[in-house]
Amino acid sequence: MADGFQTSGEDETSNEQTQDKQSADETAAQQATTSTDADASSKGKERDEPPPPVEKQREGDSLSIEPSDLPPPAIPHDTPVCTITLLLPTGARHPYRLDEKYLAKRNVEIPDVTDSGAKDPFSISVYKLKELILREWREEWEGKPASPSSIRLIHFGKLLDDKEQLKKYQFSIDSPNVVHMSVRPAEMLEEEEAGKGGKTSSREGRPREGGGGCCVIL
Repeated sequence: MADGFQTSGEDETSNEQTQDKQSADETAAQQATTSTDADASSKGKERDEPPPPVEKQREGDSLSIEPSDLPPPAIPHDTPVCTITLLLPTGARHPYRLDEKYLAKRNVEIPDVTDSGAKDPFSISVYKLKELILREWREEWEGKPASPSSIRLIHFGKLLDDKEQLKKYQFSIDSPNVVHMSVRPAEMLEEEEAGKGGKTSSREGRPREGGGGCCVIL
């Protein structure tokens, strides 16, 4: 009898252990299934979500992410530029930058070229420079002349002749050239022209030396 009860107790213990093992296996299987479903769900969400937008580089923006594929504009280094600082009678200064582009916009013909084949802005005449100054005369400049002939330009103490080219007066290529400007009044210009005409008429009306003359006494 004792053996019978002992055998029955061992069977019950064995059955309980087997049930506990099955329960643990089922719990582990459920946890594995839940983990697999969660991984699959997260992967599905990753597939459905669109990739983050890539910021495109804007032209001239140094903070852009993507590098620029456009090369920088080429700047010719052999193009001569005549830089002039115009000193007005009031003491004010006005800069001029004479190059091929500037003169082409104003329909100014450049007569000469450099050794490299570029057009030389230093080859324009002094009178052409006066025309440019008069064309771009500003309102704050007093005493606007009636013609370019009324403008006087002085560079390093030399009065610039209208017919000469700028390069005759050794204008610098590397630094600004200070040119003093003054305006002759219209009355003075008229007097000079009249003086030139008066000299001619007085020369023509001068009596010839050795010519005979008569004196009539009544």
